[in-house]
Amino acid sequence: MQNSTSIAEWQLLLQALNPVQGWLYVGAGRGDMLGEERFKKVPKLLAIEANEHATQLLAHATSAHRNWQAAQALISESNGQATWHHLTREEDNGLLSALALSQLWPNIQTLEQTQHPTITLSQLLEEKGESPESYNWLTIDCLPATRLLQGLNGSLESVDMIEVRVALNEAIAAESGATLEESDAFIQPLGFSRLAVEESTNPLIGRVLYGRNFKALACEQQRKYASLENQKFKLKAELQKARQDISELENQNYILASQCTELKAKKEALLQQENDIQNKLENQSNQESDLREQLEQAQVELKEQMRSAQLSTKLLAKAQADTSDLRKRYAEKVESEQELKDLIKELHGKLQAASHFYRKVEQEHPELLEKW
Repeated sequence: MQNSTSIAEWQLLLQALNPVQGWLYVGAGRGDMLGEERFKKVPKLLAIEANEHATQLLAHATSAHRNWQAAQALISESNGQATWHHLTREEDNGLLSALALSQLWPNIQTLEQTQHPTITLSQLLEEKGESPESYNWLTIDCLPATRLLQGLNGSLESVDMIEVRVALNEAIAAESGATLEESDAFIQPLGFSRLAVEESTNPLIGRVLYGRNFKALACEQQRKYASLENQKFKLKAELQKARQDISELENQNYILASQCTELKAKKEALLQQENDIQNKLENQSNQESDLREQLEQAQVELKEQMRSAQLSTKLLAKAQADTSDLRKRYAEKVESEQELKDLIKELHGKLQAASHFYRKVEQEHPELLEKW
């Protein structure tokens, strides 16, 4: 089961293939391992330890690095309370009892048991204002690792590398959350492959390294690449079409610019015409005002003339009546004059006859005249 390539070497190789964005390290102890080569290019690190004194030393180890921090917390699969087992092997203090570890360390004994609050990894990240997506590498360097992983509540989608401590060769009872078989059963269905198993000085304890299934990942990347190539081809066609459209639009823009210039000139001409019309309207308005005044004056004069006309009509009627009377009287005078003329004519005839008779008497009988 032991691999010729150490987990540290595997991690250096994986960093070249899939760089660390953030490393979440549970069970970091005093931070002695943080000086190793595999941590030199880690940009972001959250190291978690349950022991207060160890956490103080861990904080000192992380303080020299920007975006590295230490946190004291008892990580478990749920939030609540749990029994902390103080054992004769201090480095194995934790959630597992001396009885559970007795096959690993036959002489191990319990010194004390205390109750402590527990917190899940998801809850701890939330309280720190951290997003699970910020960490793509995860190490659980304590037992039982599988139970602690369950506290991430399905947030392993963004994780590319998982390193866990496990019990090997069925040295711990199943369902403890600490065996290799439980680790495989929990992690591999999530799209990970087991890359390496490394035994410690005790062959019943080791560390296991899991990485994303790079073959499947490569197939997925190939599919995405083909999709991107197809999109690229479509985008090139769209770009060519867009360039043609741009050329056409530039021509249209040139035409529209020319039309716009013409329209501006027409607009200025229309504005001038509008100004002229406005002036004419103002003049017409003034003329209309003058005409209105003249009309009012004419209406006044017309009323006066109508009154005069009414008076003239009355006078005309009277004149017509007088004329009719005068005509009647004239006719009577004419008739009288004609009678006088006839009488005068008659008298004239009689006078002529008398004159003729007188001359005749004078000639024939002068003696008669002498007697008169």
